[in-house]
Amino acid sequence: MGPVSGLLWLAGAATAAAGWLLPTSPHAHAAWFWALFALTVAYGAACISGTIPWERVTLAGHAVAVTALQPLVAASLWLTGGADAFMGPVLVLPMLYVAYFFPPRYAWPLAALEVATYASPLLYDDAHLLVQRTFGYAVAYAGLTLTIQFLKRRLVEAERHQRTMAHQDPLTGLANRRAFDAALEHALGGELIRFALLLIDVDAFKQINDRFGHTTGDRVLRELAAHASAEVRSGDCLARIGGDELALVAPGAGRDAAFRLADALRDAARRVAPAHGEMPISITVSHAVYPLDGADRSTLMRALDHELHAGKTLSRATR
Repeated sequence: MGPVSGLLWLAGAATAAAGWLLPTSPHAHAAWFWALFALTVAYGAACISGTIPWERVTLAGHAVAVTALQPLVAASLWLTGGADAFMGPVLVLPMLYVAYFFPPRYAWPLAALEVATYASPLLYDDAHLLVQRTFGYAVAYAGLTLTIQFLKRRLVEAERHQRTMAHQDPLTGLANRRAFDAALEHALGGELIRFALLLIDVDAFKQINDRFGHTTGDRVLRELAAHASAEVRSGDCLARIGGDELALVAPGAGRDAAFRLADALRDAARRVAPAHGEMPISITVSHAVYPLDGADRSTLMRALDHELHAGKTLSRATR
């Protein structure tokens, strides 16, 4: 917010200087005008350069600053024509700033304050339609604030949706491969003494699709994801990383916890059946524990794949 505010103040100062130099402009109080010009330029430059550390200031602090600077805005109107001030239209700049950067609880009180500042020449000058112009300014301010607040809310919602979609599997609602990779990298690069990785594969999933159809296969995956999610902790990352393959990063879990998680996930799978009266599905679960089974991603994943392959072979042999 600081650099944007600084640019707006510099734009206002440049407009004031250009307007002052035009032959038909009021030139009374020249010393006051150029003093205010210098103060505005210095303030704008300080905002842009970071001399004033606005990034450390709360939103409430920014609102206080906008309020405290209103006398400067009122002074600029007085020095550039009062009720007919050529700086009046430039007040659209703080209007945009307030409407975009502040939430409604701050934007509307600040809007009322800035409308009052626009009307400040009524205190010392001939009104000459200023009341009517103030009313028009207030209506324009309200309309612009409503529009920008609406568009900003839409943009924030769209951004939130994009972030969710970037890390969420659309079919199951679980984390996706990208989120799993990030969770694993975080676990490997953090200060965890240990963590467990589990790999879950649905047995004979192709046969489910072939016999009951892909719609049923999708439902099976969604139900498995829902039941499996109920068995893991909020800090674990359960992800769908392939067609019928899930993976779990369980921070802090050791060998015993990995076995318990594997049993819980198998129990969750037994609550899912492809159709009424059919046998429930089964899953093969492999696990690896950091750093016992490997101290890097590739070693851990090889251990998982090896155990999963062995489990699949055993499962086919016992059917």
